[in-house]
Amino acid sequence: LEVNGEVLQGMITMDQSGNRITREADKIVVALGVNSTSLCTNIHVTCPVYPAKGHLVTVSSTHDCKYNLTLDGGIGYAAPMANIDSEGRRLYRLSGFVDFTPDKDANYERIDALLDAARVHLPDLEMIDASACHRPISADDRPLIGPSARYSNLYLCTGFGSRGWSIGLGSGSV
Repeated sequence: LEVNGEVLQGMITMDQSGNRITREADKIVVALGVNSTSLCTNIHVTCPVYPAKGHLVTVSSTHDCKYNLTLDGGIGYAAPMANIDSEGRRLYRLSGFVDFTPDKDANYERIDALLDAARVHLPDLEMIDASACHRPISADDRPLIGPSARYSNLYLCTGFGSRGWSIGLGSGSV
């Protein structure tokens, strides 16, 4: 970001030839998930967002639930997806666990635990894929939305944790 006193002038980017270009802006919104903190640190803005690793598993089942299922032990959820596979089976997204680690690799003990917990509700489930990701979470689990204290034209919109896809879009109107 290009700083001019107490105001941000714009965003510094590179063109295809590697030349620096400043893209001027009246207002700038930082909405970079787990990368928000490193950008804000560079311009001395407090942005306490931390990476929390979660696990995701896509499964299919002949059971056709229309609502989210809480997995046994409260370790996560099974959310029905709109998709039906080629065999007429409903797809579900399992998600769960929060691990505070910089490691982004899937932990297959965690994956197996999600699968075992989901089998209580979906006994014929078949795993399609599995992965892990970092979710941007604040210390009090509330997203950071609004103007920064340092720059009058800088706004934060980050730290949604696992709820980014569900409530992130609506935060744009704030």
